[in-house]
Amino acid sequence: MERVAFPTVGGLAYSAGSLGIKRGGVDDAALFALPHHAAYAGVFTTNAFRSACVESALARLHAGKTIKAVLVTSGNANAGTGLAGRADTESLAAAVASELACQADEVIVLHTGVIGVPLGSARLLPAIPDLVAGLSAAQEAGERAARAMMTTDTFPKMSTVSFPTATAGVGRIAGVAKGAGMIHPRLATMLSVIVTDVAIQPSALQTALEKAVKTSFNAISVDGDTSPNDSVILLAAGTGPVITEDSEDFPAFCEALRTLCEDLAKMIVRDGEGATKFIEIVITGATDEADAERAAVTIATSPLVKTAFYGEDFNPGRLLSAVGRSGAKMDLTHVTMTIGGVQVFQDGMFVSVSPEQAHAAMSATDIEVTVDLGVGTGACRYFTCDLTDGYVRINADYTT
Repeated sequence: MERVAFPTVGGLAYSAGSLGIKRGGVDDAALFALPHHAAYAGVFTTNAFRSACVESALARLHAGKTIKAVLVTSGNANAGTGLAGRADTESLAAAVASELACQADEVIVLHTGVIGVPLGSARLLPAIPDLVAGLSAAQEAGERAARAMMTTDTFPKMSTVSFPTATAGVGRIAGVAKGAGMIHPRLATMLSVIVTDVAIQPSALQTALEKAVKTSFNAISVDGDTSPNDSVILLAAGTGPVITEDSEDFPAFCEALRTLCEDLAKMIVRDGEGATKFIEIVITGATDEADAERAAVTIATSPLVKTAFYGEDFNPGRLLSAVGRSGAKMDLTHVTMTIGGVQVFQDGMFVSVSPEQAHAAMSATDIEVTVDLGVGTGACRYFTCDLTDGYVRINADYTT
């Protein structure tokens, strides 16, 4: 499997421009369009408060629609805006469809930004023809589209993975994502559009996406919060032999998709609002996977743990206390824990660590925390970041 630059995949073209959502004429819309219809899979927020765009995209998924284009707007979440908000989403889809000569329900529209503010699509529609006219397969166009999706992100997030197939030569998957804050499992304030140039049966595509999301976008946390807009869209734009779950190529596709999703998920954590540390949590020895996840999530969302990493304050007691209150079963006499490769707990007690070892462990940018709960074979990996004063500043005046 090989990672390559971010090219066009399956004939995908990109465009970015200003619809007038953000002030100053900055790019606030990204359009991704295909030359022909693609099979569609999607995974969305489990937050009971869902944006109009999530409801719209789910309706297309449940109806088994094929998709021609995805429009992403930034600056307004169009959430909590009632029937008018849903009408705004659908009117944008219809405007794009009119320019692309397809049906409105063959266009997905996603939004991100401030919650609870009416979108008012009528003022945005005049810019749609220019957005469609600007579609290009150039890498620069793809990068500009990735930037247009951003809110508090500090860099665009793109990844491409290639993989061998027995029936279609080399297959490729390309993806773009946005997200930096309001990030937690069951998705987060993140949007991702992923396209592959192989043909895949819709049910197999959905299965592959759900599996990939489980260990990537659903295994990250920046701040423990989720949003009403979280969406991962996967489009299969291939025209060759159709891969099913029984095909010999399906495992290779699933692994490539998992790799790509994990790449994008890690970028979101690294770009966590104000983050200075990337922390990988590895839990082993749990009674089952669910218990391992309980321990990992509690560590990843503990303000005490996250601020200790920010301050490079070596305080392993905070980590083990988080595990202890997580509800995960553990045998303290068999628990082991390391921070940055330094053994800090074993045989029922903390291990003496020199100041030099402690400083080396906490001063690194990437830090791995491992905890063996000593009771079984359950395991998981989880990714998080530190909690900084930068995060507080960004979110203390987000709407003002």
